[in-house]
Amino acid sequence: MTRNKQIRAVLLAALMVFSVFAGSIAFTGSAAAADGDFRYRGGAVHYVDGGNAVIEVPFSHNVDSASLTTDNFTVADDGDELASSAYSVGQTTNGTVVISVNNVIRSNDITVELSDDIVSGEDGSTLTNDGEKDVFFAAQTFSESATTESAYVGEKLAINASTSGVNTDVTVEGTEDATDDYFVQRSTGENSTVYVLDTSGLETGTYDITVAGSTTINLTVRSLNFAVDIDDLNVTTDDDVSGTVSARDSSRPVRVELVDSSDDTYATQNVSLDGQGEADFDFDVAETDADDYTVVATDLNTGITLESDTITVEKAGDGRADFSESVITDQRGDVVAIPVTLENTDTATVTIGSDDEGYSANVTVEDGNDDGEVVVLWNSYESNDTSVSQVFDVEDDDDEILTGSDGATGVGLATSNLIDAGDYDLSVEPGASVGDGQNVATLVLEEGGVSAVRTWTAPSGETLGDLDDVTEALENGNITEDSQIAFGDQVIVQIEASGLEGAVGAQDDETPNFFAAGNGYNDAYRLTINQTNPDPNRDPKIINVSNASVIADGDNDTYFVAFDSDQITAYRDTDDDGEVLDQSESDITPIDDDDAFDVQFEMVEEDDVSGLALVDEDSTATDSYEHVEAEHTLSDPINVTNAADQMISGSSNVAPGTELTLRVESDGDTQPRFLKTATVYVQANGSLSGSFDFSEQSVGDTFTVTARGGVAPNEEVDGNVVESVDSSTTTAEDTTTTADTTTTADTTTTTAATTTTAATTTADETTTTSSQTPGFGVVVALVALVAAALLAVRRDN
Repeated sequence: MTRNKQIRAVLLAALMVFSVFAGSIAFTGSAAAADGDFRYRGGAVHYVDGGNAVIEVPFSHNVDSASLTTDNFTVADDGDELASSAYSVGQTTNGTVVISVNNVIRSNDITVELSDDIVSGEDGSTLTNDGEKDVFFAAQTFSESATTESAYVGEKLAINASTSGVNTDVTVEGTEDATDDYFVQRSTGENSTVYVLDTSGLETGTYDITVAGSTTINLTVRSLNFAVDIDDLNVTTDDDVSGTVSARDSSRPVRVELVDSSDDTYATQNVSLDGQGEADFDFDVAETDADDYTVVATDLNTGITLESDTITVEKAGDGRADFSESVITDQRGDVVAIPVTLENTDTATVTIGSDDEGYSANVTVEDGNDDGEVVVLWNSYESNDTSVSQVFDVEDDDDEILTGSDGATGVGLATSNLIDAGDYDLSVEPGASVGDGQNVATLVLEEGGVSAVRTWTAPSGETLGDLDDVTEALENGNITEDSQIAFGDQVIVQIEASGLEGAVGAQDDETPNFFAAGNGYNDAYRLTINQTNPDPNRDPKIINVSNASVIADGDNDTYFVAFDSDQITAYRDTDDDGEVLDQSESDITPIDDDDAFDVQFEMVEEDDVSGLALVDEDSTATDSYEHVEAEHTLSDPINVTNAADQMISGSSNVAPGTELTLRVESDGDTQPRFLKTATVYVQANGSLSGSFDFSEQSVGDTFTVTARGGVAPNEEVDGNVVESVDSSTTTAEDTTTTADTTTTADTTTTTAATTTTAATTTADETTTTSSQTPGFGVVVALVALVAAALLAVRRDN
């Protein structure tokens, strides 16, 4: 009796029986026994609380308890019988036999085999409708008290009317335009409290499910949008067949099968859709035959099955790996780029050096984006390190260094100091193991050193955050080489030095930690900027460059150290009393506008380095610059004629590319009043000019011209409108040639009239806005070419 009570509790949550009608399945009698004592009517599977499942096998009479054994009820999934320990058999008080299954079986290929040994509990008659019976899977169960539910087209839904009892009427009716022509009236069937609705024949929309004529469930049926996408329809046996299944719902179980052209299943995977409604799959086809395949995906809740486009799998040829260059040349201490090509393989193992050469390392790399190339980055500065992550990297983030069981990666023999200059063997072979090498090349490591130091300037407001900013400023003429730099503008020290890239971490155009002592700064290399014109009885100023920013172009062995001259500080070696101080205690002092400096960059030889030396002998380059007081200069006075295209010109010693405003405003008793402005840029030769329209003004009018902007104070001069002026200084054409610039002007005029009893006075105010494009003209073009050429300097390979 206890057993039957337990089974009844499970049945209240999930009992169901099937009989298929138009758009629905109801439990009705079938396959009557010859003596009419009892009938087998079908069954259903559904998961309940705790993940259990039941298969309902209703009879018209109680079955003898001795017949309720797993020997008489055999359950199979797609022909594979479940172990007898995986389920148990019981009976409810209304005569329904239920099979309790330990785990949910999400399949539409479930069968139950009934033995002919089953006998009735009332008269002992035997079952005559024995044999194999199909069982359907229902994805959801709704109680008759539910009010609002949803489902996806294709799901079978169990409506449990356990409160109303057996043979309960169930009506399903469409409620909107898309579904209002749908109507069925069914029942749960004899000795059953479960009605099963098959939504595979329904349109999307809403339906009312009325149970026992009183309770109504509002059901919304939606499209699942089940889809399967293949990453690559043409692969080799060295690749995988991979893709993604997706749907509108998450956490759904999906079976994915790889099927050949003969409809034979090669492999099967079960996946679950993630929180985004997606799941990836991947089939290893290394052992397959060359053939056409498809991926068949089945949503196990609905039984919806999709077939992908045809995937062509071809036998892969022999894997090959080679170097793009037979001789790779770089400087010791730099990050060496070693380009490897791959064919018919995604992996290759590169060997650098040998035991005989005093250094050996292996790295296995994977071509992650199938472009047939991996550029291996070997940091020669880390030749004394055995950490793979310190020594090796790849240029493309899609590629990967393989370690452990995936690859033969490691440093077999490291150096005690920086690796020596010389020739080293390179070998490469496909796969993830070290061998004799399918192909070879030579790595030539040269001695590094400093080749040049140059000083440049840029406007104080110029953004120099990365190498792209520097490159653009050079191309536009907004960074120019100069030995006289207006105080307040940016100072840019360009260092050209090979063998420094690995120490400062300058690969991939990153801004390195250039001034870190741990990288060798002030030991293996150093930058000093010392004053050459100190005040009487004072030590020279030493600029604290550690506060400067560094933009690295490691591929070209070039480094730009930039700082605002009026925002950086300096120190002296002694205080006012002459006491020697170290830098941490030093006499901090600002930079002034008349200070002059020597700039030196040095790479230090091994004997003078406490850590890892980058060069065998000292290597140094120097340059110098001085600060000048920033100023704009305009002719005084400025004369123009009452005509259009009148050029007002001047000069400035602030950095070329600096944006200035020329403001022309009437003064004195000039009537009508006017105001004209022009935006101009300081050119490479220091000139500036803007074009103005004076055609509305009269001879004798006076005005004031103000140049403002940049780090210089405003410059103001007087101007006059005259009958004629020297054309070489006043006409737009001549001045444009002198200033190497092109200007345009837009003028708007507003006239206001004021009337009195004595007289009428008309005051006109004219505002002219003129813009000037920086970086054009013969001189500027030449400077830009020089700058571009400087940036393009590369190491010989």
